[in-house]
Amino acid sequence: MLSRALGFVRIAIALLVLPLLSATVVWASVSGSISGTVKDPSGSVIANAHVTARESNTGLTYETHTDNKGYYTFPVLPVGHYVLDIEASGFGKYERKEIVLDTNAALTLDAALAVGSVSQNVAVTDNTLHVEAVSTQLGQVITGRQMTAVPLDYRGYTDLLSLQPGVTPQTAITDTTVQDVGATVLNPSGTLNPGNLSVNGQRETANYFAVNGSDVEEDVNAGTAVIPNLDAIDEFRIVTSNFDAEYGEYSGGQISVVTKSGTNEFHGNVFNFLRNTGVDARNYFSPTRGAFRQNQFGGTFGGPIRKDKLFFFLDYQGTRQTEGIDTGNIAVPSNADRTGNLSDLTTGAAGNQLSGLVSGPYFANILTQELGYQVVSGEPYYLPGCTSSSICVFPNAVIPQSAWSVPAQHMLQYIPAPNTASGTFATSAYNQTLRDDKAGSRIDWNTRAGLMSAYYFIDDFYLVNPYPVAQSGASVPGFSAATSGRAQMLMLGDTKSFGATMVNEFHLSYMRDNTNLGQPIGGWNVSLASQGFVNADGSNSIVALDPRGQGVENLNFNAYSIGAAANQLVQVNNTYQTSDTFSKVFGTHTMKFGAEFHADQINAAPIAQFNGSFV
Repeated sequence: MLSRALGFVRIAIALLVLPLLSATVVWASVSGSISGTVKDPSGSVIANAHVTARESNTGLTYETHTDNKGYYTFPVLPVGHYVLDIEASGFGKYERKEIVLDTNAALTLDAALAVGSVSQNVAVTDNTLHVEAVSTQLGQVITGRQMTAVPLDYRGYTDLLSLQPGVTPQTAITDTTVQDVGATVLNPSGTLNPGNLSVNGQRETANYFAVNGSDVEEDVNAGTAVIPNLDAIDEFRIVTSNFDAEYGEYSGGQISVVTKSGTNEFHGNVFNFLRNTGVDARNYFSPTRGAFRQNQFGGTFGGPIRKDKLFFFLDYQGTRQTEGIDTGNIAVPSNADRTGNLSDLTTGAAGNQLSGLVSGPYFANILTQELGYQVVSGEPYYLPGCTSSSICVFPNAVIPQSAWSVPAQHMLQYIPAPNTASGTFATSAYNQTLRDDKAGSRIDWNTRAGLMSAYYFIDDFYLVNPYPVAQSGASVPGFSAATSGRAQMLMLGDTKSFGATMVNEFHLSYMRDNTNLGQPIGGWNVSLASQGFVNADGSNSIVALDPRGQGVENLNFNAYSIGAAANQLVQVNNTYQTSDTFSKVFGTHTMKFGAEFHADQINAAPIAQFNGSFV
């Protein structure tokens, strides 16, 4: 077995000193910020006003005061829905409701207090579109409600990336374009889109993917290895250009996914999505309608363990899919060809395909021995109208079966016969099957040590592909291969405020992606000897690259291929990440310092199982 282990450590340590013209900063994690200026009716600033931001669903409260310029800031707030309360002596209370804070958002919310007593209340509903005047980043947020309202075929958020300006809708990185041993596309959950799209002309491998601030990159093709249950995603944001300095590794899109957390009220849902062929037509090029049955089911549940303090959220999604794959029309040998009569290859638009001359005395001697009549070097294989072996090698364009090699006699059984009126082979009767189960759990705990969060995700799948061409397999039935995979991620985080002007955010995560691609099923455990590949002394005439994995040889013709999948790949990715970011507010400026370390390990074991390869 050919194996390869590649490990490397990628270290990104950045000290970021970012003096900004306001106290808002856009974090590369799962938080946002709110800031603004508080004034009286005449436009004069109000110093030392008490400002409170309260998350509506969890009751988590954050407090600060305006400075002598009337400025306040919450540099780091968890994603959520907020109510902003402002109080100052001699003024009525100001309340702003229904503030939506998205990941990496920097909201500027100025307030004007009316003269009066604190018992007088001015309530404002925040239903306007905010312009992030203090952030130069370009991108867009897609909320969980928007995602679940769209009939996504496979319920993967990566299918929505191309809705953003500057993102191409197609990728050049597919199973058919990357098929070398040890390098192939690893689709999350078996069939989902890994997100390898070009953003603003950058490479399709230049995007960064994070879930709850954790690096979930698949490190060979640089797509995502983790796609959570759609009903468990609170929102995701893609930043397409003008990144802050903390985005230092990737020049493409920066995609950040935030999963839902528990709240002070129990909430959840159950779902079951069904698709079948009830109203489908058959493929025009297939003689029958292929099967299609897809069932995606699951649910979510979250709530308080202790109100205002401790919350949980759980989710699960299962996918069961059976899909008949159309081969299209394949030009296989005709019924006459299968007997040795190749006359149909001597006429028609393609002309005489048996033209050509015997090349040299050595091959002429072999043909003489096999055919039983004299063949000389330079003799034509066939000429139109030839009926005598004295004129051409194959009179009447017929190769006598007595001259067929033993492997040819044995291998013909693996090539399907034509089944259409046009003499081609087409079918959709062979199914691709998928079993996928994914689940996530999240805990958020408001403690004296800060807001502590933990998230665990697991995704386990098993896929059987009837035509594993990308693994040097066959394009005709009988040679299926399986791919199994398991992705896991564990994240721990802590966000701690030190007074009203300092915030520290610590993050620790581990991601493991284990994939076994192209495990041969059809054509497996077929010996070389049984196919006629033996020498006169009885020994194998082909030395198997992997003697433990003998199977039907790979035969690659112009229009089709047969043989057991020969390129199996076992790849295990381990990603370790830790980061710490400290933010300090100085008046209307913020200085931000950060350090990040992550080690990415790729353990790749390509198992090349070629038992001879014929083209």
